[in-house]
Amino acid sequence: MTKAELRKQGREQRKNLLPEEAVIHSLSIIQHFQEADFLRDIQVLHVFLPIRKQKEVDNWPLIHRIWGSYPHIQVVTSVSDLKTREMRHFPLTPDTPVVENAWGIPEPEAEEMIAEERIDLVLLPLLAFDRSGYRVGYGMGFYDRFLAKCRKDVQKVGFSFFGPSDRIDDVDRYDIPMDACVTPEGCCYFR
Repeated sequence: MTKAELRKQGREQRKNLLPEEAVIHSLSIIQHFQEADFLRDIQVLHVFLPIRKQKEVDNWPLIHRIWGSYPHIQVVTSVSDLKTREMRHFPLTPDTPVVENAWGIPEPEAEEMIAEERIDLVLLPLLAFDRSGYRVGYGMGFYDRFLAKCRKDVQKVGFSFFGPSDRIDDVDRYDIPMDACVTPEGCCYFR
């Protein structure tokens, strides 16, 4: 299937999820993520803040757990520049104010920028992914631009309510594969 077809299918699958199913699936994803021990040796973790109206995986319980149980890990999230489609990264603490931008994306109100090179692990939102680790997002390229600026050894882990498709037919040279994707059923590894 093409990215456009998978994007449409992913949106429809999410739309059909009952709110209680989304909560249960999100908690399962977080549990599998923690059991996989992705946080070992991590100093800087980049998280996405879930867009509730898009029914994204709710990773707030994980963020709170990291703040409480892994105080040595700096949690970072992004502010999106809607004109350039670039992301800037800022620390996220329990005291950081979070506001929605014009597209309904929660973003921190912070001043200290964090360079991409400092990030050890990136959690990725997505609508679909394939068995090779390629992901389909909303089609704006924000994360592809961001990942291209990260270190080569940065870990890239997606969170998905649904399992992989066989193949994305129109992967291009700008698409960067994930190292793993966590679903309610467990972890899929690609490298």
